[in-house]
Amino acid sequence: MTTRFILIRHGQTEWNRGAERFRGRADLPLNETGRAQAQRVAARLAKENITAIYSSPLQRALQTAQPLADALRLPLQAHPGLLDLDFGALEGMTIEEARTAFPAVIEKWIAAPGHAKFPKGEAFKAMRMRIIALLDELAAKHPGETIALATHKVVCGAMLCVVLGLDGDAFWRIQQDNACVNAFEKRDWGYVVTRMNDTSHL
Repeated sequence: MTTRFILIRHGQTEWNRGAERFRGRADLPLNETGRAQAQRVAARLAKENITAIYSSPLQRALQTAQPLADALRLPLQAHPGLLDLDFGALEGMTIEEARTAFPAVIEKWIAAPGHAKFPKGEAFKAMRMRIIALLDELAAKHPGETIALATHKVVCGAMLCVVLGLDGDAFWRIQQDNACVNAFEKRDWGYVVTRMNDTSHL
């Protein structure tokens, strides 16, 4: 039985406005633009037949999903499987700062992200495995339903690589803008992607 997933990247924060910083597990709120984006996501998806809404436990994702949960009168369920990649010692750094402090790590992140591991943080492969476990769990829990997931740029890209049958090193080929909407279905024989990086509601 088909499970339909609507995948949402969180709205804008001050750390992805202008010079982006490695965000990871930093619990950042949405900024004013991000809060407006969350309202537009809710307006866009309020007519969908969504039966459950899951979010990363970090507030930027929760704040993105809450207007949709309010519109649909559904509980917002935090799920650790949707947490951002843990960038460890790189958290808070710009790409240039990280390149100076950890040149080998940044070289790997850019050239072969699926093989990257962050000091005092998480390996991309470990994140990918928790994403696969999350999808299996939720597809089994919600057969025949449509569910929404609110999460982070890296998780969105890695999840789309999984459902498209791409390895982790294809990560940079997946564009994910703030407050974008993606959709894919888990069918008996595999996944089908029906929408990617849709920001027409913004």
